[in-house]
Amino acid sequence: MNFGTYNIKGAGGVGKAKAIRGLISKFGLNFIAIQETQFSDLPERIIRRFWDNTAVDYVKVNANGRSGGLISMWSTGAFKKEMEVTKQNFILVRGKVTGEQEDMVVVNVYASTNQSSRRQLWNELLELKQSVQGRWILLGDFNEVRYPEDRFNSQFDAGGALCFNNFIMNAGLQEYNMGGKRFTYMSGDGRNLSKIDRVLVCGEFIMRWPDATLLALNRDVSDHCPLVLTTIANSFGPTPFRVFHSWMEANGFDEAIKKGLDVPCESNFKDECMAIKLKAIKEELKKWRSSEKANEEDQLAIANENIQKLESVAESRSLTEQEIGSWQEYKKAVKEWQLAKTKDLIQQSRIKWIALGDENSTFFHAVVNSHKIRNKVNGLWIDGVWITEANVIKESFKLAFKEKFKEPIHSRPRLGMEGFKRLMDNESSKLIEQFKEEEVRKAVWECGGDKAPGPDGITFSVIKNIGKS
Repeated sequence: MNFGTYNIKGAGGVGKAKAIRGLISKFGLNFIAIQETQFSDLPERIIRRFWDNTAVDYVKVNANGRSGGLISMWSTGAFKKEMEVTKQNFILVRGKVTGEQEDMVVVNVYASTNQSSRRQLWNELLELKQSVQGRWILLGDFNEVRYPEDRFNSQFDAGGALCFNNFIMNAGLQEYNMGGKRFTYMSGDGRNLSKIDRVLVCGEFIMRWPDATLLALNRDVSDHCPLVLTTIANSFGPTPFRVFHSWMEANGFDEAIKKGLDVPCESNFKDECMAIKLKAIKEELKKWRSSEKANEEDQLAIANENIQKLESVAESRSLTEQEIGSWQEYKKAVKEWQLAKTKDLIQQSRIKWIALGDENSTFFHAVVNSHKIRNKVNGLWIDGVWITEANVIKESFKLAFKEKFKEPIHSRPRLGMEGFKRLMDNESSKLIEQFKEEEVRKAVWECGGDKAPGPDGITFSVIKNIGKS
């Protein structure tokens, strides 16, 4: 489901309806939140202009004179409304997204320019967040910033920002990285800029759509940027191969490492031999993990099925000693699988206090997803055009780094060696002599159990395997 939000500064302005229809068509929006309609009684004929000929439903809040006014519109084929809550500064709509079981709660927000009114709004929304269940998304004009860098040439209100950040934290809300623009609002004279339009989502929303993309578009018919949140992931190809600590305890891991080490190398250069060995180990681990994963999933399915059967039998008669033993074994197998997944999740989250043994998977999922959001590339400005196609972005990165590492000087000057201090022969020989096995083992073991020197932890696995021999 794709969402949009736009402060249009007057629903009756020239080109406003056409601009919103264009957004809906271009980005496939299923839900759009509109602020500042500035109509005390917005007629339906004007509201219908904002949507195309497909089926649509909407909820509106009239402006107070010429101030405010909200409309939330959505495709009835993508979203079915079950309840609504309307106030002067927000519209809350809860319903079901087509194909999803959990409720979706969409809140269209237009916060007051008065600080005390904004604080009251944060309290109202927080109470609703605690009472209305579902995946929450709040979008609109919050008339508040979070950090000093969210303003340019305008005064930063630390007190207001603190209240806003406390509301976001207490409500358990997060933000996606915004691409396209740094600021969403520009004053009429072009001097003051602020990031006051936002999209805030709950942790469950991010866990469902961790690869969603938030984009701020050009200001065409308003002094605010329209924001578009698309939940369809932009694929950049397969994810990098990584070795997880839990693999090292599984059967067959050491054998896969040894197979890679046994691959012959005819090169006379040791660094090239090392690269060939690592590549061979990576391929062997991929093959091993693929078969191991399929085997684990089959065993997990069998264990869960047998647990359900035995528990159903236990409701009608007492289990025999043998059945109780089987039930305990199946439960143990499921627990071991969950423990291995938790270890992988801890490693992905890169949390330092692993030693405490915390197994709060929800927390680690949130940390992992926040890393994904922070590192995600939404798009690039290329020759004045915002590009989101994965292949074009990858090629642009490749060209940029190629330009950085290109040799700028074709003929370098030579330096005379006279006057420089030199190493003695016995000293220079130490620079190229081989490391002793004990030195390598000591260096690796001093890194600690949660560190893995080398690409993807493979080097650590190789040396650990050597150390055992």
